[in-house]
Amino acid sequence: MKNFVVVCLFLISIAIPAYGQQRLVEIEETASSPFTAAERVGEGSARSFFIFSTPVANYVVRHDGMGEVTYGRTGVGMRKVFSVKMGAKGRIERLYSCEYEGDLLLLYEAGDAGYLVRLSQKTRKLKAVVTVSRNFAPPEIKNQRIVFSDGTVVALN
Repeated sequence: MKNFVVVCLFLISIAIPAYGQQRLVEIEETASSPFTAAERVGEGSARSFFIFSTPVANYVVRHDGMGEVTYGRTGVGMRKVFSVKMGAKGRIERLYSCEYEGDLLLLYEAGDAGYLVRLSQKTRKLKAVVTVSRNFAPPEIKNQRIVFSDGTVVALN
């Protein structure tokens, strides 16, 4: 019995630092990226919504690409709708946002692809839509370019 306890304690002492190191690597990967993950509300197989805010407005994006932006104080301001590109039968599985030069950058996985969208926060018009790998990690912004870990580079200007 003592040997069993000693072995269990030994395995736990190895597993905890390994898990902590893995979590630290995950945090470091996203720490260098200005993109932040939107909060997902709802079930994965049913309707789900992604909620996030910028200094300009509050956003809600539905799993099918329809979005709503609220300007002004929470729940009181003016509401407007917009939509983002989706593939056939696509559902947004994860969504990241970043504010860049007053515009909103949305990075999301939908169906068999990933999408990078530049949206004007004032007019809600899509300025650019770029298809990227669906297995993206949150990218960095360097010299007015978005740089993905797989080597994909997207110019912002």
